[in-house]
Amino acid sequence: MDIFVHRKPKSSSYLIHGRYKGITLDSREDKLVQKEQFYHELGHILRHVGIQSMMPEAFRELQERDARHFTLYAALPFHMVSKYNLSDDHIIERWVNDFKITPDLCETRLECIRAREFDYATLNR
Repeated sequence: MDIFVHRKPKSSSYLIHGRYKGITLDSREDKLVQKEQFYHELGHILRHVGIQSMMPEAFRELQERDARHFTLYAALPFHMVSKYNLSDDHIIERWVNDFKITPDLCETRLECIRAREFDYATLNR
């Protein structure tokens, strides 16, 4: 995708300048956190336009929420996680080990899946 990835001791960010696309990951963070930072910044590059520092706060917040949402699905795609037994008491540890992301992100994704299953069950009554 011609996206350059850099690791530097500073907050994660993305940059699009002409044809250049780059992601900077915070080298001070654990590798699992850096992977999540990568997905977050990739979400911005793939899905958003504009310079966040020059846009209204509400629009910037919308883009941040969308990037967090993108991170959940990119890090733990449903077609892959649906192969796991979601009732397994050790599902979070399995996902952390298999997908190499933080337990917090795994827990959030599992909550989203369970909420979605609950919504479908409620609708089909």
